[in-house]
Amino acid sequence: MEKFTNWRDKGTGIAPFLPTPPPLSQEKGLGLVLNNVKFVFKAVCVFPLALLALMMPEMVSKKLWLIVMKVLFSWSIQVAAQGVKKRDQRGELPATGHVYVVNCNCPLDALVLWFLAQGPVAFCVPLIRGKSTRVFQLSVWQFFEFALNSGQIHGDLSSFREVETVSQLKNQVVYVFAEGTTSNGKSVLPFAFSQESWLDLLDQRSATAGSSSSYNSSTRLSTPKVDINAIQLKVNSSLTTPLRIDRWKYLVRASSQGVSYKCKMIKSVEPQLEKVRTALVGGDKFRLVGKELNFESKLRFVKEFASRRR
Repeated sequence: MEKFTNWRDKGTGIAPFLPTPPPLSQEKGLGLVLNNVKFVFKAVCVFPLALLALMMPEMVSKKLWLIVMKVLFSWSIQVAAQGVKKRDQRGELPATGHVYVVNCNCPLDALVLWFLAQGPVAFCVPLIRGKSTRVFQLSVWQFFEFALNSGQIHGDLSSFREVETVSQLKNQVVYVFAEGTTSNGKSVLPFAFSQESWLDLLDQRSATAGSSSSYNSSTRLSTPKVDINAIQLKVNSSLTTPLRIDRWKYLVRASSQGVSYKCKMIKSVEPQLEKVRTALVGGDKFRLVGKELNFESKLRFVKEFASRRR
């Protein structure tokens, strides 16, 4: 891994694109065979429950899926809200009418956020094309495939709903994976937005653009303020997917290791991108990697890593 020094941040020493390997005994030989057999056995046991969950209303479905996840992956979630006592945290869970910026680690991120949400969810991922940024809404399954594919959206973009502003997502819990790709969770990548495109998504550019002649004061005042929050997700390091991984291999790995999430919610973050990004590392800006380790850098790393592994 020393060969990839070009993708290591000079200030923090963090290499955010390098995968964290699991214990070798779990991925080779007899250990691998046993883990596959155990996963198949667990999957057969919960299959009827999973079918039932697909037919139930969301309130019931969530409870059933939680049982499925506990059986398959020893699933656990620890939730903390900044400045809120543990007994009062239920009232702070993600709710409709709010925007939550989330770091992007692995395929299971969308699922844990769905469990936490107090209403229908919308998962938004920015996609850089040249100098422009387009935002697409993904389902839980689409996000799962996106994160397995080293955090890249491939294929026909018409199969995804494009989002121009969050006002299109009324009555939904809006989650924005602002990095636009996955990392190994050791830092937060530069966001795939400019400040202008971010404010456009929030439908707030007119409210903060100053004295632009294209907006009068009544227009600015009529734009409702969007409540921006941050959610910091942490999961077992070897379950992060900065690089592509086979679906079956990942599920067996998650089953053998168990999935343990820590979710920290930070309320009412200012809309400046750097402040949101800093909130996602617990307020310590010195843990952030430099702007050169962005989405485009990740694409170059994926190609370089693949060429050296052949």
